[in-house]
Amino acid sequence: MPETDLIPRLSLAERDRRYQLVREKMAAEGLDMLLLPANTSRWEQTMADSRYLTGIGGFATEVLTIFPAEGPVTAYVFNRADWWTRVQDWVEDVRDGRNRWAENAVTRLRELGFENGRLGISGLSGLIRTPDGIVPHTTVERLRQAFPDAELVNATSLMQEVRAIKSAEEITFMERSMEIIETMIETMIDSAREGVSERELYAVMAHVMLRSGGELPTLFFLGSGPGATQSSFVPTNRVIRRGDRIVNEIEAKYGGYAAQAVSPMLLGEPETTFRELTDISCACFNAILGVMKPGVTFGALFDTYMKTVETLGGGKYRWSHPMMHARGLGDDGPALMGDADVERFQKIRLASGMVFILKPRIRMAEGKDHASIGDTVVVTDDGARRLGSRKLELITVPS
Repeated sequence: MPETDLIPRLSLAERDRRYQLVREKMAAEGLDMLLLPANTSRWEQTMADSRYLTGIGGFATEVLTIFPAEGPVTAYVFNRADWWTRVQDWVEDVRDGRNRWAENAVTRLRELGFENGRLGISGLSGLIRTPDGIVPHTTVERLRQAFPDAELVNATSLMQEVRAIKSAEEITFMERSMEIIETMIETMIDSAREGVSERELYAVMAHVMLRSGGELPTLFFLGSGPGATQSSFVPTNRVIRRGDRIVNEIEAKYGGYAAQAVSPMLLGEPETTFRELTDISCACFNAILGVMKPGVTFGALFDTYMKTVETLGGGKYRWSHPMMHARGLGDDGPALMGDADVERFQKIRLASGMVFILKPRIRMAEGKDHASIGDTVVVTDDGARRLGSRKLELITVPS
């Protein structure tokens, strides 16, 4: 029997729900097979589809999934297939692939008797953060050569649509993620002092994340400085000083699911401009959250954002991207991160079970200073609610 208490996992009922939903969509599109690629870029955000249907992933585990319209699912991992077979109970056919992903796919498809059907490949193009796709050209060419009579189609939108609506079990994992994040924020408040380096602060926050059940890699940024506006990708040896801002994007994955918080902080006396920027961001957050409910369009949310800034900004402050983006296992849509997203998604309507990182950014009308505050929110039948429980405000601590 699998040792299913070693890592976080979802139920077999959740697996069966997903399999049924995906196969219904495959039937509607006339797909005989799905290929979900092994790709761990962007902090594993592009590994979401394979993990969604296998439960395998985390700590940079690569997994290629062959998902037939009926019958058993096959997962190829780089190696240690025996270990993955032992610690999860979703997929029985787990194989060592040794990173020969095209060869693995051809082998399994031939075993299944696939020759001239329709093969859907998720990740060919159209992902939110990787629009050019995540599947190597050589893999596609190998598949075309092996199955010249088959039709290869892009199944990215199929998987995006399925993953957009989170189940109760998925939301429970995201709530656990947010609990870990708020423990990290408490650690930041307790540890950020004059003389502590960014790297040291990052280390104690990462430690509590892992100790609390989080996993790596995860999108976790912080930066510091007297006028810092954005967190950096890399924690540095810079020593934190009195008067510094500490800006961040804090994620913690639990079973692959990542909530996020933006929790800015000031070390020392409150800085008027940064406080005003953050306060308006918080007001925008609450205004947008207040109108989020099933059926509301993204365009309406963006209008609320702009109107709130116009009302409170007095011409001194203006809205600025990003506003919000979906989150779950990875590269989820839709998003409002820039003008192109507003045009692309403005007519899309919210639905119960969608989960977003809401973090409206506010900037100076004159100058480059800007700030944001944010949290993870879930759309419910009755509206929307935060997953976080901390007070949403600029954190100030004595130096």
